Amino acid sequence: MSPVNLPSTSTEPQNSPVNGDYRRRDTAKLNAKPSAAPPVERFKPFPIDALPQPIRGFVAAAAKAIGCDPVYIALPLLAVLASAIGNARRLRLKRAWAVPAILWTVIVGESGTQKTPALKLVMRLIEKRQRKALERFHEAMRQHEVAMVNYGKELDAWKRAKKAGEPPEKPIPPQAKRFFVSDTTVEALAPLLLENPRGLLLSRDELAGWLGSFDRYANRKSGSDEANWLSMHSGEAMTVDRRAGNPRTIYVPMASVSVCGGIQPAVLRRALGTEHWESGLTARLLLACPPRHPKQWTEADIDPESEGQIGSLLDRLYELQPAAGDDGQVDPVVIDLTPEAKAAWTAYFNANAQEQCDLSGDLAAAWSKLEESPARLALIVHFTRSAANDPTLKRSDAVDAASMAAGIKLAEWFKHETRRVYAMLSETEEQRDQRRLMEFVERKGGAATPRDVQQGCRWLKQSGAAQAALAQLVNANVGNWEPTPRGQPGQPTQRFRLFAAPTVYGTPPNPEPNGSTVDANDLVVA
Repeated sequence: MSPVNLPSTSTEPQNSPVNGDYRRRDTAKLNAKPSAAPPVERFKPFPIDALPQPIRGFVAAAAKAIGCDPVYIALPLLAVLASAIGNARRLRLKRAWAVPAILWTVIVGESGTQKTPALKLVMRLIEKRQRKALERFHEAMRQHEVAMVNYGKELDAWKRAKKAGEPPEKPIPPQAKRFFVSDTTVEALAPLLLENPRGLLLSRDELAGWLGSFDRYANRKSGSDEANWLSMHSGEAMTVDRRAGNPRTIYVPMASVSVCGGIQPAVLRRALGTEHWESGLTARLLLACPPRHPKQWTEADIDPESEGQIGSLLDRLYELQPAAGDDGQVDPVVIDLTPEAKAAWTAYFNANAQEQCDLSGDLAAAWSKLEESPARLALIVHFTRSAANDPTLKRSDAVDAASMAAGIKLAEWFKHETRRVYAMLSETEEQRDQRRLMEFVERKGGAATPRDVQQGCRWLKQSGAAQAALAQLVNANVGNWEPTPRGQPGQPTQRFRLFAAPTVYGTPPNPEPNGSTVDANDLVVA
């Protein structure tokens, strides 16, 4: 991985993870005395209020039931919604620029942080649809086999009759309707996309296998899989030359694949090689890494009615039909922005462009891809509102200011989280420990004594280590000391408090009536 360009006031040599190997930039400073390194930016709660109903209520209820951060539900669910729209619709920003509903969402978290249960819950929403489609396909295949036997008999009879008249028509085999895949290479994916022109979802519990598959056939004349995946992120045409199978060459006019899944931080460091940063693949990932917190038992559960609402909403999204192009291929229906939405988009575009000018390297590349994210997210929000019969949505054929505002709010959150995760991937050991310490203090309500830290942070058990670590956070200007009431002899007389500590595991207020059984205001994951 190439160096992540983040501002730093530390005199400690910076590390750059390259294929998982940390290399010192300045070997002359190896023995320099550590100073107060700037910690990784603090986590901001996911803006759940930017999601339309009933999605918002479902995310809140599911997070409460599983005992996870709402991000773990929201990100894969956004990818599912994107794949349900697929190539049926696109949003026109100007004549030659129309964006698709394609998202690549990645949850970065350690083992045991509820990534798998959250993903399984979200995938349950479309697994029933997939199962029924495959059952219909298997029945169609049985009928096709019978038809092929009859065709063989008719063909033999036609030949015996010395080919008199027209030959019997060979039955066309049925095609399996697919909504998602889990383990595939581009070579295997191409025929599925050809048979399912609306597009697909790739869902993997561990995305390391997906990232590792890009160059599995790197020595082929057709090039690596990574280049084809970059085309799939844009919904562009893709040509794949296969080693075997018929046909050997497959051309997909609009290859659309959304992605969701999880990966551990250390695995992500190793999986993102230099080539993935340089190609722009990393910049296309919408990353999130909520702080870890202890699991607690909860009796909360998902109301079947709430889950059914989301299932019905997805049914309506899958019913969106693309137009038929002149060449018989699928042609997305293109919708426009209302004047108010266009004004909001223009303001965001200009502000993002100014931010990008002030960045360089990997963050600048990420900002160039995040430039389009509000439009993609607004497109998803718009059709989710439409499928939910939102009474405030006046037009179904144009993205309004409310949907664009939601897309911008979500994109701004992803920008902050991208900066955090990039910094985490290249943080020094000192910065990592400071981040873990800040997360511990936030779990304590934003304040902690040196004794609290010594008892709760195993890497700071040595005498004086907790006091020194908190002093470093004060020097980094993320908090200060405040006196505590004097009590029994030996009780600490100082307490460290973070400045303006956000609620790490809560959610923003929910200003609208909630259509599901759990209100977002009630979501507090301990």
